Amino acid sequence: MSVSTSDVIGHWIGIFVTLAIFSYLYADNVFYKFVEHVFVGISIGYVLVIQYYEVLKPNLIDRLLDPTLGTARAVYLTPLILVVFLFLRLSRKFGWLGRIAIAFVIGTYAGIEVPAVANSDLVEQLASTVGAVHQYSLRISSSGQSVTSAVMATWTDALGCFVLVFGMAAALVYFFFSIEHRGVVGGVAKAGVWVLMVGFGAAFGYTVQGRISLAIGRAMYCLGTNQSPEQAIHYKSKMVSLILVVVMLGVILLLEQRKKREESQPTIGADNS
Repeated sequence: MSVSTSDVIGHWIGIFVTLAIFSYLYADNVFYKFVEHVFVGISIGYVLVIQYYEVLKPNLIDRLLDPTLGTARAVYLTPLILVVFLFLRLSRKFGWLGRIAIAFVIGTYAGIEVPAVANSDLVEQLASTVGAVHQYSLRISSSGQSVTSAVMATWTDALGCFVLVFGMAAALVYFFFSIEHRGVVGGVAKAGVWVLMVGFGAAFGYTVQGRISLAIGRAMYCLGTNQSPEQAIHYKSKMVSLILVVVMLGVILLLEQRKKREESQPTIGADNS
C-alpha cells in the first residue's frame, strides 16, 4: 500500500493540531492560541464560501442576472437592499440601516420557526404518546399470540406507556403556574422535577460519552493504533507524537520561565519612586 508524501504531512499536521488542543489542559499557551486562531479563520472562510456559492449566488445574484425572468427580477431587489443594509453596519453614519435588515431577518425567522418548533416539540410529542398508547391497546386486543408472549408484551408496553404519559404530564404540570403547587398538584409537580432531572442527566451523560469517544478517537489517531501495518510504517505516529510533545512542552516551559523573569524585574517607575 503506497502512501503519498502529502498524506504523511497531513497526518503529522493532524497530530500537531490534536496535541496543541490538548495542551490547553496544562495551561493556556501559544500553541493552543495558534491552532484556535487557525480554526476560527478557516471556519469563517469556509462558511463565507459556502454561503456565497450555495445561498447568495443561486438565490440572488443568478436570479437578478437571469434575463428569462424579465420584470419579475425586480422582486429580488428587496433582498439585495437588505443585504446592503447588513453591510452598512460597518459604517458609523449609516449603521442604523442595518437594524431594518436585522429586524426583517429576526421577524421572518421567528414566524417560520415558531410553528415548526411547536409542531416538532409539542404536536409530534403528543402524537407519539397517543400512538404508543394506541399501539398498546392494539396489542392487548390482538389475537393469535401465545399466553407467555402476550403477558410479556402487555407488561412491558403497560410500563412504557405509563412512564411516558405520566412523565410528560408531570413535566407539563411543573410549568403550569395558574394553580398553586400544593397537594396533589404539588406532588405531581415534584415528580415532574424528577422527570426533568432524569432527562437532563441522560442528555448530559450522552454528551459526555460523545466527548470521551472523540477524545479516544484522537488518541488512537496520534498513537496510530487505528492504522494498518503498512500505514504505520510510513506515518510513524508514535515517534512523531513523542517528538511533538517534548518540543511543545519545552517551548511552553521556556515561555513560562521568560514570563516569570519579566514579571519579577522591577519597572523603571518603581525604581525612581
